[in-house]
Amino acid sequence: MSEVEALEADVVVLGTGPAGMAAIAAAADEGATVVVLEAMDHIGGNAVWSTGYLAFVDSAMQREQDIADDEETFVADARAMVEQARDRFGVEWDEALVRLFARESAETYRLLVERGVRFSRFIPRPRQHTVDRMAAVEDSWMLGRAFRADVERPGVTVRYGTVADRLVVTDGRVTGVRAHSTTDQALLEVTARRGVVLATGGYQANPELRRRIQPEAVSRAPYLGIDTCRGDGHLLGQAIGGDLINMTFVPPLVIVSSSVVEDAIAVNEAGERFHDEAGPYEERVDRLHEQPGRRAWYVVDDEVAREKATLIGQMPEPPVTAGSLAELAAAIGVPAAALEATVARWNDFLATGAGQDPDFGRVVLPPGRRTCARAPFTAVPMVEGINFCCGGFRVTTDLQVLDVFGDAIPGLFAAGDCVGGLNPVSDLGGIHISGGFTLGRLAGRAAARDVRGGGGHGSVLHAQLPGMLDTRIALVQLDPEPTTS
Repeated sequence: MSEVEALEADVVVLGTGPAGMAAIAAAADEGATVVVLEAMDHIGGNAVWSTGYLAFVDSAMQREQDIADDEETFVADARAMVEQARDRFGVEWDEALVRLFARESAETYRLLVERGVRFSRFIPRPRQHTVDRMAAVEDSWMLGRAFRADVERPGVTVRYGTVADRLVVTDGRVTGVRAHSTTDQALLEVTARRGVVLATGGYQANPELRRRIQPEAVSRAPYLGIDTCRGDGHLLGQAIGGDLINMTFVPPLVIVSSSVVEDAIAVNEAGERFHDEAGPYEERVDRLHEQPGRRAWYVVDDEVAREKATLIGQMPEPPVTAGSLAELAAAIGVPAAALEATVARWNDFLATGAGQDPDFGRVVLPPGRRTCARAPFTAVPMVEGINFCCGGFRVTTDLQVLDVFGDAIPGLFAAGDCVGGLNPVSDLGGIHISGGFTLGRLAGRAAARDVRGGGGHGSVLHAQLPGMLDTRIALVQLDPEPTTS
C-alpha cells in the first residue's frame, strides 16, 4: 500500500477560485495556518475566465457617483429575481444569506481595490438591478492575481494538482481531508485542527452528476469555464450528510462572455437582430429558441475580434471570418443586403448618443460607443449551454454546512458555488464571483475562529425538515461511509 503523506493545519481550504482565495486570506489574517488543495496548477478558478462583472451594495464606487443603494433595495431586487425563477425551477433562496451578502459586499469591493483590482464603470441592468451596482473590472485577469500574495504567506501551504477524495470525520466533527495527486496518484491526508472550507466551485463540468438532476440531452450541453468544476465539494459534503438545495437549478444560457456581448449584435437567418443581446439570460435563450433551427450568430468587427480573441475562442463553435459583410453573409447563409442594413442601423443608433436601443431596449452598449465598422468581420454561432449552477449546501450565517436535519456539521464550512442559498439570485448579474469573494472571506474567518455547531440561523430549520431524507437527491458518487479516525 502506498505511503500516505501527512500534513496538518488549523484550516484546510479546498479550491482556489474566488471563494477559496478569499477564505485563505481571511483565515491567514486570523493567524491560522492553512493548507490549500487545488486541482489545477494555478489559483483563480473560473475567475480567470470571467468577464469581470461584480455586484456590490452601497460600495465606495456607488457613493462616489451619488448612487443610493442599501440592503433593502438589493433584497427587493433579489426577491423579484427569485419569483421569476420559480416558474422554471424549484427554488430555495436564503434571505438571511442574501442580506449577509448585501451587508458585506462593500467590504469585498474595498479589499479587491486594495489588492490592485480596478473597476472602470457600471454595467446598467435596469430590469434586474434597479440601481447601478454591477461594476466592470478593467483587467479581469487581476481577479485571479489579487490574492497571489496571500497564498505565498509563510503560514499557507498550497498543493496544486491535488484532488480531495474524502472528508475525515472524528467523533462527529470534520477533522481533515484525504486526497491524491493527479500527476502521480500519491496519497495525502491533511488534518484540520479547526475547520475545512469547501470552495471547489460548481458541477457544470460533470455530465454524469448533472444527468441525475437534468434530462439526459440537457445534462450534456456545453458549459463555459474550467473542467475541474465537477461537484467535488458537493459530493464530499453530501457523503457525510450535508443538505444540498437548488441542485436542479442549472439555468440555460447562450454561451458567450458578457464582454463580447457588449460589442456584438446578434442576427438570425434573415440577417436581422431579434432581441436585446445583453438582456436577461433566460430571455436570450427564449429568443434563440424562436429562430428557425435555433440558428443565429454574434457579429463583431476586426477590432473587437482581435481584442477579444481569447473570449471568442472559448465559445463552443468556431468563428467565421470574411473580408466584408457581404462575404460574411454568404459564409453563414444569410441575405447580404439584410446583414448590411442591420449593421448600418446599429451603427447609426450608436452615433446618435441615445442611451437605449430603439428596437429592443438594449442599454448595455459598446465601450466608447464604438461601431461595428472595421473589416474583416467575424460571426460566431450562438449555442445554448450553461455557465454556472445554483445548487449547493444549506448553511448558517457563519457558513457552516447544515445536515438534512438542520444541524450544523462541526468543522465543515462552504462558500462560493458550494453554497445553495445565495446563487438563486445570480441572474441579477455579478453575484457569482462577488458572492464567492464575500462568503469565502466569511467562511475562512469562521473556520479560523473555530466556530462550533449550532451557530448562525441553522437551528430554526428543525421544524422545516421532517421527511427531508425521503426527498433529498441522491448524488453520492463516493463511498457513502465517511472516513473516521
